[in-house]
Amino acid sequence: MSPQTVTIHLPEAFYERVQRAAQMQQRSLEDFLLDAVITGTPLLDDLPPELAGEMAALVLLNDAGLWLVARRTLSPEKQEQLDTLLHKRGRGELRSEEQPVLDELLSEYERVILARSHAAVLLKQRGYDVSDPSVVNKPAE
Repeated sequence: MSPQTVTIHLPEAFYERVQRAAQMQQRSLEDFLLDAVITGTPLLDDLPPELAGEMAALVLLNDAGLWLVARRTLSPEKQEQLDTLLHKRGRGELRSEEQPVLDELLSEYERVILARSHAAVLLKQRGYDVSDPSVVNKPAE
């Protein structure tokens, strides 16, 4: 596949920031931005279509919305139920009628973790320190 050319207009402050970052890495601006786009684009092809759509939609959220997603958790009740069922499974005591409940809870947990992770990546790309998602901070200049 041959490379495609795309022209984008960057805000001056952002342009200067990525230009400095590229210089610090001793790379061309084009290579730096290409790497950022490739790294920042989630690999949605491997996800079920509805989940890929949910992850792609996160890009459209404002910063406050992304912070909400980055802090999302299972409800305490669901987390307790998940923990109980996982312990039962680990001890070999999980009943057959409990398996579908466990499967559903695990699926929901995985969705939450995937969304949190993707939201954190997007916030990081927007300049936020996401090392502690409980602390909302301003993006670095």
